[in-house]
Amino acid sequence: MVHNYSLRVRYGDTDQMRRVHHAAFLHYLETARIEMLRDLGWPYAEIEAHGFFLPVIDVSIQYKKAVMYDDVVDIQTSAAARGLLRLNFTYKLLVSNECVATACVQLACIANPSLRPKPLPEGLVKSIESGEFKN
Repeated sequence: MVHNYSLRVRYGDTDQMRRVHHAAFLHYLETARIEMLRDLGWPYAEIEAHGFFLPVIDVSIQYKKAVMYDDVVDIQTSAAARGLLRLNFTYKLLVSNECVATACVQLACIANPSLRPKPLPEGLVKSIESGEFKN
């Protein structure tokens, strides 16, 4: 299952050379991940309302080519449950069909408000495994 999301680089995401600052990629990954969950029928607000938090516990980004102001970045996101407590998201970022970066983000599942480990919601895992987008 691959979820597709596109965004246009804002001027505020760039450095003095008009290239996307490396930290902006974290926001791009988060936006793509949140939109993927929403399209699976699991808006993040609903996840939190059911007593779950999904904090990031690991991030890895491989930058392959500069991304410039006003480029359209197409983000391909895949997800998989890893055990009872973790979700792995993998990303491929493209500009004009050319790969500019790849990334992996791992989330843990914890209870709200205790912040203790808690198994992932069964429905969320099923939605990810089925890959059926609602939107």
